Amino acid sequence: MLQPVLSMFSLIQFDFLEEYLGNINLFLEILFGYLKYIFGGLLIIIGLLTLFSLRGKFFLERLRYKNEEDLQHNPLTIPRLIIGIFYIIFATGIIFDWFTYLLIIVLDPLPDRFLFIFISFTGIVDPFGVNSVYDIRQTPIAFEKTIYYAISICSFIALLDIIISIWQMAVRDNINEKKTIIALIGGLAMAMMTGFTTCLPLFL
Repeated sequence: MLQPVLSMFSLIQFDFLEEYLGNINLFLEILFGYLKYIFGGLLIIIGLLTLFSLRGKFFLERLRYKNEEDLQHNPLTIPRLIIGIFYIIFATGIIFDWFTYLLIIVLDPLPDRFLFIFISFTGIVDPFGVNSVYDIRQTPIAFEKTIYYAISICSFIALLDIIISIWQMAVRDNINEKKTIIALIGGLAMAMMTGFTTCLPLFL
């Protein structure tokens, strides 16, 4: 008598969990749609801040140099100018997708996604493939999508950590180099575990 009741309770509980995870997956898909523009906007802000800080440095350094020619040869000027322009182009490419495709092509050969070695997906999903996002959207198993999207968020955080750390090391003055290097190494380690490109196809 008790066994059918328990079986029915387990079935209801499993259906509730599937529905709950399905709602989480839908939220995460929408979230990545917004993260694309938030990420692009953040990169634009970083690029503009770099150029504006360069303008301020340009004015302050003018007091230290005798003429304009010496100021233009200041070794801090060119790297800041290049990085500021690059981040703005980077942001534009993320928003309009072309730089996302470029990053996927360039970063895909890197050794990464070691975390997926310990996770077993169904045959439809190849977590090491470039089209893994297409595969994960086709799978009917909700918890596989949830796991993949969670790892994609960690991949996005790692990518953001790397970008900001490189910007701080190349542009900012008076930074704690030890903390910045530790943050960069941490971002690289997380990216190797979760994947440099795991999150990028979700922006497309």
